[in-house]
Amino acid sequence: MHRLLKQWDASLTPAQFAKLDANLARREFLFDGLKAAGALTLLPATMLLTACEEDRKPDQARLSQIEPWYTFAAVQQQLFPDDGNGPDARGINATSYLKFVLDAPDTDPDDRKFILDGVDWLNRLAIARFKAVFANCEPVEKDKLLHNITSSDAGERWLSFLLRYIFEALLTDPVYGGNPNGVGWKWLQHIPGFPRPPANKRYFDLL
Repeated sequence: MHRLLKQWDASLTPAQFAKLDANLARREFLFDGLKAAGALTLLPATMLLTACEEDRKPDQARLSQIEPWYTFAAVQQQLFPDDGNGPDARGINATSYLKFVLDAPDTDPDDRKFILDGVDWLNRLAIARFKAVFANCEPVEKDKLLHNITSSDAGERWLSFLLRYIFEALLTDPVYGGNPNGVGWKWLQHIPGFPRPPANKRYFDLL
């Protein structure tokens, strides 16, 4: 698990984790196989709060228009959509947070390459099956593509990475690019630990 999870993991109460586990079904993820990866047990569902566009950093909108972030944003949104019950992938700045993780100096180079290479694999599959890159496919086609790649260990691992970082984006301190204005904390009714890190004292600045 990425090191940033340590910032909030210890401060969540057993009751909050119970609420997370009891409401996993609300997102209706596309595949059961990823549950074994452990990431799905982090999904919260307590406070009904939809993130507003003005809460989303401009960097999120910019990233989602250029590759590979255009594809990443589409996959993240398919995995964590707006269903009217809590923030979606866009609302938690999931793409901005993913870029932060991949740019972080302590991210494993092999993991970084694997995650980035997955964009090309997915788009080649989408073009072969539906004559369009993943982001331009219809929602039902996107579902089929994500189902399809879970049939391989590599595909399941790739999606597990993306799910992990979606959940981190939901719960990280906003200084790291996700969870704008604490939208994930508000939805979870979670009070973060203090002191919170200022922009010049993020974890990698202290290494």
